[in-house]
Amino acid sequence: MNKRIWGIIIIIVGLLLMVAIIYFMFFYKSAAPEPVIEQPVTSVSQTTVTPEPTSQPVTVQPVSPLKKAEVKADDLVRLAAAFAERFGSFSNQSDYGNLRDLRIFMTDNLKTWAENYINNARLKKGDASIYYGIVTKAVLSEVKQFDSDLGQAEILVKTQRRESAGVTGNSTTFYQDIIIKYRLEGSVWRVDGAYWQNK
Repeated sequence: MNKRIWGIIIIIVGLLLMVAIIYFMFFYKSAAPEPVIEQPVTSVSQTTVTPEPTSQPVTVQPVSPLKKAEVKADDLVRLAAAFAERFGSFSNQSDYGNLRDLRIFMTDNLKTWAENYINNARLKKGDASIYYGIVTKAVLSEVKQFDSDLGQAEILVKTQRRESAGVTGNSTTFYQDIIIKYRLEGSVWRVDGAYWQNK
């Protein structure tokens, strides 16, 4: 009887080891947990774009603007989500890096707007010794309009934003939508406008 019990125990342990090996070989992914995004609360009207500088690192995959022949609506959705995250993440200590980093994706009109915005904001710059920042994370994106013949597209990106001021523990999370408008400039799709919607 002892041999029978030991035999059953050995079989059970062997099966558990096989299940563990299969799990780690095929199903286990060792990915770092996704960081919680902290962003500041800002009220922005639908017609006003309000990007600000970012000192907190925001990961945006380096990609080039999309050319007409390659583009599908899903491509613009992914690019819009990355653009919204970078556009909406800033701090008072980053010298408007979020806008400067996105220039490659902007139409000439939006580049002009960004330059004017940065210049005006630098003139009014307040005390940057106390940290203030927003981190934006795209939660969901959807195509509102896509017309490759006219060279126009509009993507709605739903974001989670966390605003932080002073110490890290002093933060507020809120959700805000942004509309990213694309225009075909030459043969390349570029962002022609970014409009925060009321919270």
